[in-house]
Order: sequence, then structure tokens, then C-alpha cells
Amino acid sequence: MLYLISPQKSTLYVFRGIIISMKRKKRRRLVFILAFVAMMAAFFWLAGSARAPEGKVSPVAKNADDFTAESATPVKAPTTTFAFAGDMMFDRYVNHSFKNIGLTHIFDNLDKTLFSDSDIRFANLEGPISPAPIVDDYPTRALVFNMPPETISTLQSLNLNGVSLANNHTLNAGVSGLNSTRQSLSDANIKYAGSQTGFDESNIVEYDTTIPVTIVCVDYLAFTENAKINAAIKSEKDKGKFVIVFPHWGTEYSLTHTSSQETAANAWIDAGADLIIGSHPHVVEDVDVYKSKPIIYSLGNFVFDQTFSADTQQGLIVTGTITVDKLELKFTPVQSKKLYPQLATDAVKNSMLTRILSSPNLTPYLQNGETFETSR
Repeated sequence: MLYLISPQKSTLYVFRGIIISMKRKKRRRLVFILAFVAMMAAFFWLAGSARAPEGKVSPVAKNADDFTAESATPVKAPTTTFAFAGDMMFDRYVNHSFKNIGLTHIFDNLDKTLFSDSDIRFANLEGPISPAPIVDDYPTRALVFNMPPETISTLQSLNLNGVSLANNHTLNAGVSGLNSTRQSLSDANIKYAGSQTGFDESNIVEYDTTIPVTIVCVDYLAFTENAKINAAIKSEKDKGKFVIVFPHWGTEYSLTHTSSQETAANAWIDAGADLIIGSHPHVVEDVDVYKSKPIIYSLGNFVFDQTFSADTQQGLIVTGTITVDKLELKFTPVQSKKLYPQLATDAVKNSMLTRILSSPNLTPYLQNGETFETSR
């Protein structure tokens, strides 16, 4: 058919065909290029989304030790805390003064966190607790104690979880009174140990705390067979316990310890005791140390109606922290005002601490004048 067309038109058709063919090839090439670019963009987008968010590093890209150190929860060192107070008696004028408002109010002016913040909260209970209301006979100043049933709720109000019954008033209501006291304490989940006479397993109370603690309670006024006491201390120490001896001993109203107290304390420490805390003299006695172990000879009165002197209205609360390699004690003086125990004023506090912490043996262990620290 080309022969029917002029040479010029024939040539034009040929060139048009060539151009159309080239355009089609370019379009195909362009489509191929655009498709390739789209595929590469999709690949890089997907790869980017699989990476950790900006500012964060995937654990596999880090040093394994670093990752473990950062992700591990800090482990708290094993620690046991305690608080000890002295003689408590809720009969006589104490009962008389609070019977209309309730014995639990006797601690209204005291910082209760001194006890509630501790694992072990312990004091000396100076006499039996009656299962029935008692006669209000305070004017007689009788030396035979019998405390009202509300004593239990009063101990609970202070968050106490242990008391010593190893003292010279425990049997004031006879064996039946002692047994009912033990039952009342058990019902309230308050541990107890000791009696007025003898020494056996009932003189030992254990606390299954982080660092386990054993408290050996002994009425050293009536039972002084150190061989038996020493054997008990050694046995508890061999079990891996931190051993506290809580003796009822010494001379009433004496501000310094006796030689017999010192001899006994040293023997108990030789047997394995870690700490000695005493009661009975009704005043705060001096503090000393033997083989790096502290001896607090008397905590004095905590709750008592002996208002005839300033010394008998002062006491000491000892709080402590036990770790695997260290023992730290803090001495907190308290004073009774109209029978209400409370933190001592600065003047009384400073005077008490100066007096009881005067032994030169204490110098290497004292921190800030009221804290004792020693290695175990």
C-alpha cells in the first residue's frame, strides 16, 4: 500500500512508528524504574520499623553484663530491727489514774513509731495480768502487783510483740496468775519468755526475722547458775541466731552497775551473746562494752508510779539494726510526766546520755553522741 502514498508521507509514517515504539519502550522502562524504586522504599521502611525506637537500644545490641546490671532489681541487704523498753507496771496509781479514760491513753504523748517501725518490739512486764477487773487499792502502795485486763490492749496500742516475764513480780498472783497471763498474751499474739524462778526452755523466745534473733530472759535475782544460762546462749548461737540476753538484775535505784552484773555479762558474751539489755533497778544505769559487744545494764522505768524522784521517772528506749556484719544501736531517753512516758526534753536527754555513755571503752564505738556501732 506504500506505493499509493507519496514518498514524503511514507517516510513520515516510518518515523512515527519508530517514535511510538520508542515511547512505548520508555514507558515500560519508566514503569520498571518506578516499580523498583517503590520496592526498595518498602524494604527500607519495613527494616526501619523493626529497629528499636529512637533513643532505645535493643538488648541484643548491648553488652550482656550491662543489660543484666540495669534490669536487675536492687537486692536489699538482710536486716533485722528491734526496740527495747524497760519496766512496765499498770497496777496501783497507774491503774487508778487511767481507769476512767482507759489505760491505752498512757502512750498518747509518746512517738509510737519508735516501736512500730521495728521488727522486734520488747519490754519487761512487771507482774501478772488479771483476767478480771482488779481492786483499786493504790493508797496502800502494795508491792504485790496484779494488772487489769486492759493491760493487753495497752500493750497492743504500742505495737509490742514481746515481753519478759522473768522478774520478781511475775508470781504475785500465783502460778494460776502466771498461767492466765501467758494465755492472755498468747491470745493477743504477744510473745513472752521467763518466769520468777528457775531457767528452762520457757526462758527463751525466738523471732524468725530476716536475721533470726533469740532473746534469753532470766530473773538473775533468783537464778544465778551461769553454767545453765551459758549453755543456752551457746546453743542458740550455734544455730546461727543473734543472741540478746535480757536479765532482771542489779541494785534498785543504783545509777551504776555492780561487779556481779559485770561478771555475769562478760560470761554471757564469752558464751556467745551479742547484746545484753537489763532491767529492774528502776533507774537508767551506765552502758559499757566487752569484746566489742554492748552491755546496757538497766533501761530504767518505762511505765511506773514511782514519782518520788527524777531518776525513777526517766527511762531509755534502745532501738537497733542488725545486719550480717554490723550492729547499730540508738539510745533514746524518755521521761514520765504525770505518768505519761514521752521523749525527754533536750536538757534531760543530754544529761542522761552524758552520764550513761561516759565509759572510755565506748569512745571507739560512739557516733554523734547517741549511736553505738560495732562490727559483728
